[in-house]
Amino acid sequence: MGVNSLKALMSILVLVLLMGCAESSKIPGEQSVNESFLKNKGFDVISYEGRAESYVLTKQKVSDLPYMLYWGLQSVDLSKYFGKTINVEKFIVKNHPLRQAEAEVDVYVYEVDRQPIGGTSYPHGETSVGGYWSLEGKTLEELQDKPFQEWQKEWMNKYKD
Repeated sequence: MGVNSLKALMSILVLVLLMGCAESSKIPGEQSVNESFLKNKGFDVISYEGRAESYVLTKQKVSDLPYMLYWGLQSVDLSKYFGKTINVEKFIVKNHPLRQAEAEVDVYVYEVDRQPIGGTSYPHGETSVGGYWSLEGKTLEELQDKPFQEWQKEWMNKYKD
């Protein structure tokens, strides 16, 4: 193989690798509703990371940790979604209240019948940060107008079978 052939082969290889990298951050068409949902909240969507989880929402589910906290962070009436399948779709975004504009945040969009209804967020790449945040980056204490123990007792009385 000559030098020119080797250069041509290397150029093609580099081009293929670059195209592959460009495609990996592309948001799939079936996620366009969720992408628009996140953009409407002011987030810059970097990538779609896939389905994190799928489950049927039940009173038992929301009575157990961590789902009690996940759903306590939502502004929707969760009783409308009992018996329905919740798909949790993971995205990475920038321009989120949990981080400075350029830092990345993992957001988990909760979807029912292909429609986003809420979600949660977490600092991207952090393993030592404890806590849970709403999609908009608020804590449970910021969203509820009562101490955690009081909120938890009321939650359990409402949803525990």
